[in-house]
Amino acid sequence: FGYVMTSVLARLAAVSEPVAFNLGIAWLLAGTGVGAFGLVYNLVLSYGQHLKQAASRLALTLGLMAAIALPIAGNLQVILETLHGNGIGSTEFWAWLDVRNINGPAVDIESPRYLWWWRSSRVINEYSLSGQVIEGLEPIAEFPGFSFILGDMHPHVMALPFAFLSLAVAFLWWLQEKETGDLRLEIKASNQSIISNLQSLVPNKPLWAITVLILGGLSFLNTWDVLVHLFVVLGAFILNRWRRFGWRNQWLTEAIWLAILLVIPAIFLYLPFYLGFRSQAGAPYLLPTLVRPTRLPQFLIIFGLPLLSIWTLVLSLVSRYKFKQWKAGVITAVSLILGLFVLAVLLGLIVASSADGAGRIVGLANELGLTLAPRPEGNVAFGWGATAVFAILPAIVQAKVAIPGVTLMLAALLGLVVMAWQGLFGAEDEATATETQPEDADNFAEEAVEPISVPVAAKVSPSPLPFILLLIATGALLTLGPEFVYLRDNFGVRLNTVFKFYYQTWVMFGVAGLFSLSYLWLVARESGHKLVPAGVTVVYTAVFIGTLLFPILAVQTRAIEFRGPVDSVNRQPPTLNGLAQTASFNPDEYAAIMWLRDNVDGTPTIVEAVGGQYSAYGRISASTGIPTLLGWAGHEYQWRGYSTPEPSERDPIVREIYTLPNWDNNNIA
Repeated sequence: FGYVMTSVLARLAAVSEPVAFNLGIAWLLAGTGVGAFGLVYNLVLSYGQHLKQAASRLALTLGLMAAIALPIAGNLQVILETLHGNGIGSTEFWAWLDVRNINGPAVDIESPRYLWWWRSSRVINEYSLSGQVIEGLEPIAEFPGFSFILGDMHPHVMALPFAFLSLAVAFLWWLQEKETGDLRLEIKASNQSIISNLQSLVPNKPLWAITVLILGGLSFLNTWDVLVHLFVVLGAFILNRWRRFGWRNQWLTEAIWLAILLVIPAIFLYLPFYLGFRSQAGAPYLLPTLVRPTRLPQFLIIFGLPLLSIWTLVLSLVSRYKFKQWKAGVITAVSLILGLFVLAVLLGLIVASSADGAGRIVGLANELGLTLAPRPEGNVAFGWGATAVFAILPAIVQAKVAIPGVTLMLAALLGLVVMAWQGLFGAEDEATATETQPEDADNFAEEAVEPISVPVAAKVSPSPLPFILLLIATGALLTLGPEFVYLRDNFGVRLNTVFKFYYQTWVMFGVAGLFSLSYLWLVARESGHKLVPAGVTVVYTAVFIGTLLFPILAVQTRAIEFRGPVDSVNRQPPTLNGLAQTASFNPDEYAAIMWLRDNVDGTPTIVEAVGGQYSAYGRISASTGIPTLLGWAGHEYQWRGYSTPEPSERDPIVREIYTLPNWDNNNIA
């Protein structure tokens, strides 16, 4: 969808594709910045509405910071890279941190090492259970600032502006009230139709319609986003019910029905996309994470800045209620860890029992020095699979226990979020509603009764705090999940799952982290205790300024890569034309590209030699927009999955076209 929108904009503006690509990157950056500013500005203003002037200044300041921090700034790797490149830090420290390329002794160097900026997206140094370094398939921890420096116009980047729009709409689900304006829960008579009951879930029809439009569009833009943002919308809906009417399990059931009301029309709205949609995901879709856990220092390199203020926020909230809800927090944290661990074991059992997955388990056992009995014949060998899983289970448990930092930190954060919700909604107090309905009033098909109006005591104003906690919980779940399971794809490891989940967490944590600063200051304004917010703000600001080294230095490095050294007589002038280098260094090829662009009508097919990914192969098709038989085969598989036959069929055909003395061949025909 992002490609379609960018192409339409380019055609409407009569801009050529080589220029449109770079302008497209610029508008994505601008759209992301505007979205970040708007969301943070309104969240802060909503919380401080009783302090109009002070809240307005704070909202403007933090909104501007969001417009820089979320789409432009780097993570903490750039600070570490700078320190290491200036010979600062002991050898023991860098070895302990263990980020590749800077895990050796710090050396004072005159110029940054080649592709230094690339490492900021690969800070997690992955190890197998046996302790071997996993090279080439380490998790991707990309963030928007890196994407824009790379010029990465992929779906995860093109969806960014609309992700902020989706979060803003989810915030409206948290804020909405009944159309009558008063807080009264109307329990429908059970002789009402199912349609009538479902319609009661969405009294605000325009909000429902725009949510359907946005969620469907997100799936079209970047399918990874849609379930996460659906989760946020449903979470906001549940929190809204909890705030207005007190907690009931009924809200979970209603959320499921609301999901149906959102998903089905969203699918129909974008049905042509789904009819042709193919993915590299495949059964059983989830696989157990069979590597050593992520180390906390490396995790904090990525998310340490927003987590500083986020942790201060949640600790401030739960301490306000004197940790009365500690049992709920402990149960949440323990249940999450145990639940995810059990899920990983069950998935491991499924994999080990299948004929396709048994080889992987055998390979892991051999790596650990374990000997397994030969697998019996057949597609499913449950007994053998169970034996194999329990043989490698001690190594998995040992790794989890030895490197528990990320798991414990995220589980504790989720536990604190639940405690804060209960404190904010008064879960320890008496029920918030006086009820006189029959026990079966929640069911759609029971005997008829008259509608009953139930007065509800509104104990909580629509502060954005619970919604911010929802963003924190979503980010924590997204980063905790890959420690135990990941989505099955062509890579065979958690590389891509970490990539897509961490990318969305950057947005969730980034928004929540900046809002947390406003909360600390607005509370301090009333209490007079400014030491904590001042300390957190000083540290946050100092680190934030440090992260701005990434765009400053990376832009210079990328300019040198494309234009040449600053003092070079051959340095190329700045340009938005993506083919300018080709025109300078290969004018004949540039002339051929221009001839094809100017003289070929329609969409015929050209034939280019097939080569490796991340190379110049396929450049004529890419530069002209004319389809070729086969571009980068690996990327074709990523888009469509290994089950798609075209790349393997077309590769030999292209080679025959270029190597056979004549084309009288059935394969070519």
